[in-house]
Formats: sequence, C-alpha cells, structure tokens
Amino acid sequence: MLQNRLSEFSEQHPQARIETRVKAEEGTGGLLDSLISYQQAAPLALPDLTLLPSSLLQIAAQNEILHSLNALSSELDSEDWYPFARQMAVREGQDLGLPFAADALVIAYRHTAIQQAPATWQQLNAGRRPLGFSAADPTAVFTLAELLSLEGRNETIRLDSSISPETLTAVFEFFARGRDRGVFPFWLTQYQTAEQSWQAFIEGSTPMVVAWTSQVFVDPPSDVSAAPIPTQDGQAYTLMKGWLWTVTTSHEERATLAADLAEFLSTPEFIAQWSAAAGLLPPRPSSLAAWSPDEKQALASQIVSEAGSLPDQSFLDLWGPALSEAIVPLLKQELTPAQAVENVLAAVTNPQ
Repeated sequence: MLQNRLSEFSEQHPQARIETRVKAEEGTGGLLDSLISYQQAAPLALPDLTLLPSSLLQIAAQNEILHSLNALSSELDSEDWYPFARQMAVREGQDLGLPFAADALVIAYRHTAIQQAPATWQQLNAGRRPLGFSAADPTAVFTLAELLSLEGRNETIRLDSSISPETLTAVFEFFARGRDRGVFPFWLTQYQTAEQSWQAFIEGSTPMVVAWTSQVFVDPPSDVSAAPIPTQDGQAYTLMKGWLWTVTTSHEERATLAADLAEFLSTPEFIAQWSAAAGLLPPRPSSLAAWSPDEKQALASQIVSEAGSLPDQSFLDLWGPALSEAIVPLLKQELTPAQAVENVLAAVTNPQ
C-alpha cells in the first residue's frame, strides 16, 4: 500500500526518483545513530524524508537533523489532528513533522473471564484479578501513563519536566494495594517487554494485560476485547507512541519536494486506509471516521481524544529505569511506597 502510494507520487512528479531505505528503529546502528552519523560526517547523504518515532524528535532536532516545516507546509494548521498528534509534532513553536500513525496503551482482557473491564483503580483492585504488564520494562511506560494521568495530561513531557512526590506516592500506593490484592503479583517482575507479558496473556497466565493497540488489533484471539487503561478517576487517558514524516535534508529544493511527499503521505484518506491495514491508530479525526464501524473504531474513539504523546527519549531514559527499579522491589514487598518514591527522586536528581 505504501509502495503504491510512493509510485503514485512519482507519476505526478516525473522529476522525482524515490529510493527507500529501511533501518532498525532502535539500537546501535539504527535509525537515530545513522542520522547523527550522516549529519556529522556526510550531511549530503542524509535522507530527504524520514519516518521518525515521535520520542526521537527532540534528540534529532538538537542534532540539527530536522528541517522545520513552518515555511514548507501549513498542514499542521488544519483542525483535523488529535491533540496527541500536535504534541508529537511541535517543539518550541516549530512544526517538525507530520504525524502518520500511533500506537496506544490499553488493557486487553478475555471477556469469557471478565464481563466488564475496570475503568478505575478502585474497580481494578476490588476485582482481585491479575493484570499483566511488563513490570521490569526499563521504559516503565505503564507506570508512566498512570503518573501522567494525574498530571501532565495536556503537556509535552520533556527532560526538564518533573513528576511531583505526591503523584509518585499516589501511584506507588495504587501498585502496593494491587499487589496485596493479587492484581499485581510479584511474578510480573519477570517480564521486561510488552511482547513477553502479551505472550503470557495469550498462554492464559493472566485474564488481563496491558498491551499496545497494535497487539490487540492484529489477529487477537476471538475471546479477547480491549478497553482504556484504568485511571484513578475513570477518565480515559493513555500514552501514544507514534511516527512522523520528517524532512531531514538541508537542501532547500529537495526539502520542498520532501515536504510535498510528506503531505501526500499524510492525507486523511491514505492515513485511514494504511492505519486500518497496519493495525495502528490514525492521528486525524477524519481518518478514524473513515474506518469501518466496529470494535476497533469504538475503542479508538474512546482513547484518541484524551491521549498524550509518549515523552521524549531523554525523559524516558532518565525516568524509565528509575521507575522500573522502584516498581520491581515494590511488587516483591522489598520497598514501601514511601521508600520507592525516595529512590525514584534520588535516581532522577543524581543520575549515574
């Protein structure tokens, strides 16, 4: 589908020849490493257009890899974007990318075991049914989502952002109560990735699991449904990781053509078709409205308007390990909530 769209653009722009390169999204030699290396050693070898994870946007901007879209495109001025999409794309007043797709944290559950998904912390703990999640995940994204549901809902979270001790205490006490009621058993600490906790759910270890919509939307078991993650007050909130088309060339003429291609790949119609086929969420209301009216669209409609963008990678690298290294001993009853708060604050104040 994407290749056909690129071919269509080439037909409309005979002067353009499109070559695609595929890079690993993370790790040594991956996308960000390659972009930084090109920028430092051979800037002319930078790609003209890059599909960039939203969490890497700030780092890429700091390394002067991105070409601002402010003078190239007015597409982000449209009202046809969800708030989380704007959070992904804008830094310090600069439009740095056009959102393309997103993936949201939800809970998946077997409706043969659970009639209605819990919407609040109280309902979750009262049910006394285990909720699987990757407790040892160094990004601590589920813990972070619960923290940001209490503060920072409408903000773009960056490295200089902070989480108050009161908010940390509330969330750690929630986990401690859940631990004592069997909702967060100690063996969740063996899971380091969303794939591991999802596999345990598929194998029947837990009746519920924190998962990404992409896991739920692509070939789920027939008895699995999904719902927003529970929050303290029951108001839907989740975190979105996403991807944006970013212009990564400094050549003005090529930048203009790259911005045209980014707009061509970001039309509501194409995003609707591509996101539905890929099992991801569209960043545009009109794209979601074009989906077939089914359970996927109903779930997406519940979460997209109140979602926040996953924080920048620098924030995740600081807070994620600190939170994970507090949650694991908390679930093992080796720390009290107060001690967990102290450990997190010490870790983010004096990072190694």
